[in-house]
Amino acid sequence: MRIEILADEAAVAVRAADLVCDALRAKPDALLALPTGNTPVLAYAELARRVAASEADFARASIYAIDEFADATRTTPGTNSVFYREHVRLGQRVLHCPNPSAQDPDEHIRAFADAIRRAGGIDLCVLGIGTNGHIAFNEPGSARDSRARVVALTHASREAHTATFGSLAAVPSRGMTLGVADLLEARSIVVLATGARKASIARRAIEGAQTAEVPASWLQSHADVVWVLDAAAAAELSATTQ
Repeated sequence: MRIEILADEAAVAVRAADLVCDALRAKPDALLALPTGNTPVLAYAELARRVAASEADFARASIYAIDEFADATRTTPGTNSVFYREHVRLGQRVLHCPNPSAQDPDEHIRAFADAIRRAGGIDLCVLGIGTNGHIAFNEPGSARDSRARVVALTHASREAHTATFGSLAAVPSRGMTLGVADLLEARSIVVLATGARKASIARRAIEGAQTAEVPASWLQSHADVVWVLDAAAAAELSATTQ
């Protein structure tokens, strides 16, 4: 596990873009698993700038979502499907996102994870971390060997999406997600964390015990994971970690 601490969220975005571009240079047809949320938005803007300037080329790359809400539609504001259309405009070969209106979401997300494995597996998985330690929609209580499934979303996770859905009541109560074990199969993982609200959970995930109560802590067991944090998110890390 490598820890990189940068000045602010803008610097985190640039570094995240660097790491994605490094993966593309190493393997132009890389399979990338990318997150939604506020944290990666600046990184996607930086990547789009690089594509426009011919500094990055996603033409052979495949992009896969790591989760999606259930019981919605592909055009419901706030869904990951809408987020990717708005923010991930990189000229990639293909972008796959689970269907939020799938009739059988459990079967759908399992098939989605199987498709990733058949395509060769994830080369680089970029993750955010929730204030409760979730990665993708793996909420507290998620075991290390958990696989793709439908989960009940916690109040904290639903509340984080209130603005994009318009109200808390409009946020679906269930989500489809790649499991912890699916994420850990990625060859490389990058975790982004910015802001003081992430400081406590970043410390627990990086320095605490590996536990289902902090799903991001399972990443400690991965052979190639890089945490990229701004100074505010790293504020509670011990001097030895930094």
